[in-house]
Amino acid sequence: AKRRIQESNVDSVMVGRGALTKPWIFKEFNDDETWKISTQERIEVYRTLACYMKDHFGDDEMGKKKSWHFLPWHFEFLSRHVNLPEEEYSARSKEQPLIQNRSVVGVPKMEMSSDVNPLDVLLANRSPDAHHLIANVLWESTSNKEAEQKLATLAESREFREILVNGSADANTKQDQVLTNLPTNAKKGKAGRWEKRRGRKPGPKRTEEEIAKIRLERKMKKERILAEGGVWPPP
Repeated sequence: AKRRIQESNVDSVMVGRGALTKPWIFKEFNDDETWKISTQERIEVYRTLACYMKDHFGDDEMGKKKSWHFLPWHFEFLSRHVNLPEEEYSARSKEQPLIQNRSVVGVPKMEMSSDVNPLDVLLANRSPDAHHLIANVLWESTSNKEAEQKLATLAESREFREILVNGSADANTKQDQVLTNLPTNAKKGKAGRWEKRRGRKPGPKRTEEEIAKIRLERKMKKERILAEGGVWPPP
């Protein structure tokens, strides 16, 4: 983005799917430095996303059902985050956008071992089953610390180990091709063969009164916490 601004003297640039994989990219741009984000900080960012969805859809069962169209899905991108130092990968990105190359040379595959943090293995897992488990922990946790503790427990649980054992490399490769969305048909207006256009079944509906009540409750809770000197969303 910086290079495009410098080379073409444009007023602004658009950041695409890279922001889905690394939503703190805007912070890096504003601070003009790479954020070497820790695992704990990543969990805080992800829980903030869950809190935003609670604010928007409501934190009851219906709100969760609506949020589930998006929150687990986001981990199809978030799980692809890899620290790629700008000084090392900037030149390579000029040749081909790294978003189109999931198997970056020099980046080891994340696997469970004694010298790897189990939390990192969990957050890098590509299975939709793992994404649903992570999303559920983030949704149910009342603090960042609780989320980190529960995710650490999940990372070493039998349930997650079964996901590791039964995971399919072929399925992961197919997901890569879908998410990269590189069309094989050059005709304008046609979806590529990896990404068929499909609709989504409409979710459950709330009445206007229910929506207004939920928003008022969330607003009052936010104002109370801020008035007491707290932060929002709660850490």
